Amino acid sequence: MTYPYRSSGPLRVSARAPEPPASIKAEVGVLTVLPLETRAVVAALKRMYDYGDRRLRHGSPAHEAWLPDARGRPVRVAAVQAPRPGPESAARAFRALVEEYRPPTVVLVGLAGGVAPEVGPGDVVLSDRLVTGRPPTGARPGRVPAAAAGLGYRLDEFLTAVPLVQERSNGDSFRLHRGPIGAGLAAVEDVRAEVRRWLTRVGLPVLAVETGAALVARSFHEGAGQARARLSVRGITGTAFQRPGEDHSELAARHAAEVTAMLVPFLHPGR
Repeated sequence: MTYPYRSSGPLRVSARAPEPPASIKAEVGVLTVLPLETRAVVAALKRMYDYGDRRLRHGSPAHEAWLPDARGRPVRVAAVQAPRPGPESAARAFRALVEEYRPPTVVLVGLAGGVAPEVGPGDVVLSDRLVTGRPPTGARPGRVPAAAAGLGYRLDEFLTAVPLVQERSNGDSFRLHRGPIGAGLAAVEDVRAEVRRWLTRVGLPVLAVETGAALVARSFHEGAGQARARLSVRGITGTAFQRPGEDHSELAARHAAEVTAMLVPFLHPGR
């Protein structure tokens, strides 16, 4: 399969996507929290078809573009950033995104810290499952249910169709992973000690934990509504096994945005 999306350089096209049904203005909604995440997503959208931006009714900027799926059907993408880090701001941005575009699938794109040995800096974790809890208090871990089977099948199809190791000519190659992430566990700086030991002790196969916006993923997965497929695409900024002080945030944000763009053709609701 060939992909119209490219990791660098804009698409030179003049065709426009046909108008979607009135009830759906975008097949895929993208939610970001940090400006770094948004810049990477916007750069990826600008390499799609017919990129544009506008203001939503409540004032937040929205970024739009589209790609065709394997059958040539347009898959429209609309991206919105939460005004501030935190679950309440993210919830408001999510509501604005859903009210304006009514996307069947919403993707939370951003950063995370790796805790599994196989996950390295710059890698990307795709997750439709969430594990919550807080190890210092001994809180019992909880789980947000996995996404609907339809999204799972599309993720399986995507990971079968694309190389799991994404080679890049500039040397910034990275690997794709699929598995649960943790929310409300700890910041990445703490991963080197308590979190990794706790996850091992309770037997949770978590690949990564949220960083910087500790409750956004939980709010997103619990509040998105049963009618919408929910997916997190997280670039790994650092791991429990690297030297202290290393930060790969720019690289991780770029890779997460690139993988989201590669995934878009697989997210047509009629696929």
